[in-house]
Amino acid sequence: MPTHYPPIVNEITNLTDVFNDELDTNGGHYNGSYVSPEAYGEYNFCNMPHVRKLEYLVPESGFKLQYVEVIHRHHKRTPYQDNTFPEEDTELSCSTVRNMYYSNVLTRGNENVNVGWSNYQDPVNPFAFELPGFNGTCQFPQISDGGLNDSYYHGVDLYANYHTNLNFLPEKYNSSLVQFYVTSNVITSQVAGALIAGMFPLESNENIDVNMQRAISDSLEPKYECDGADATKASIYLEQGWLDHLSDSKFLFEELDLISGVSNTSLSWHTSWDHYFDNLAHRTCHNMALPCSLKSDECISEIQANQVFRLGDFEYNYLYRQSLNSTLYSVARYGVFLMELQQHLKDAKDGSSTIKYRHNIAHDGSISPLLGALQIEYMRWPGMGAEVVFELWQKPTDETSYVRVLYGGQPLKTSGPLGTIDMVPYEEFNDYLESLVGDGNVVALCAN
Repeated sequence: MPTHYPPIVNEITNLTDVFNDELDTNGGHYNGSYVSPEAYGEYNFCNMPHVRKLEYLVPESGFKLQYVEVIHRHHKRTPYQDNTFPEEDTELSCSTVRNMYYSNVLTRGNENVNVGWSNYQDPVNPFAFELPGFNGTCQFPQISDGGLNDSYYHGVDLYANYHTNLNFLPEKYNSSLVQFYVTSNVITSQVAGALIAGMFPLESNENIDVNMQRAISDSLEPKYECDGADATKASIYLEQGWLDHLSDSKFLFEELDLISGVSNTSLSWHTSWDHYFDNLAHRTCHNMALPCSLKSDECISEIQANQVFRLGDFEYNYLYRQSLNSTLYSVARYGVFLMELQQHLKDAKDGSSTIKYRHNIAHDGSISPLLGALQIEYMRWPGMGAEVVFELWQKPTDETSYVRVLYGGQPLKTSGPLGTIDMVPYEEFNDYLESLVGDGNVVALCAN
């Protein structure tokens, strides 16, 4: 069983602070992708900080970079259909974006046309304008044009650091050295197209294969069946700390339900703040007005939206860090990825693999249990583009290896035995992973 080390006490671990409107922990962190240079490193849900050349801390001389593995959440998008209100007061257009979907027969060469999805609503279709949610030309979800722009510059920044700054990445894409991974959710492939173009500008007729596991056993999203994780999450939802925050926020549910048209009997909207959070954060990240009722002049206020955002932070901290069962849940939910990471680091250390850079594009449901398993000391909802980087360094003089983990471009601070994961001896880091996933522990946890 993994040992749980609680997070530090902060403004989202205490419900009194979470419900204090005057304690605005969010500030301007939900109002767009732009971050001023002097604000680099600050939490911004719309475009989280990532590795950049200007702020990157190069280890002292005498260390050689051996391997890098990046995992980050996709960039900003439309909400999921389930997170839209029964009737929305805004029409969304995605006509500036074309999503590509087509197949090649590899044994016959390139005989296809490049098919792009052009979304539309046919006025003859009697159901097209009666569906719940937004009207317009967007899919729900899809990466927005702003999210694609963020994805591209994320790639530019990574290349500037790991190629230009460190001379680690090759100048041109080489599949024997660099590999990209996505989930079966199309939004991660949408991000990959923009991000890879930022890292390795290609000729118009070049293609790059990204790796994707079968959806039913995918460890990146993750999608593999794990009854133990599901049971642990269900038990956390019954803990008093979780029940208290829902009870204390009942008044806010009632206010927002009247404006949004969401039924107060909908369990999916009222067992957590996930749905309201996603809907409102989509609006503020894309500089849209907060929604108004279609039956009255009443609108959701900025104070109410900020309260939702604080509650979202509370929930992610509670589920993945604060609950005594949170580490158990995180390891069961994301243990397979940790097993794969452990093997990748070992292969790089031993020189048994040519791959020197792996890049995974995933979801908040990927980053959160990863941070939970590593036992980050201060947990907030991982925003759009939230990035964790694993670096393996070697000291050639004695051939010892060290691991550094970066979150938001800075060494990850944990409350566990690894402390700040900044040039931690490889054996220490590997032993920690082994304590979580060794001896078939993940399979055993999932079978419970």
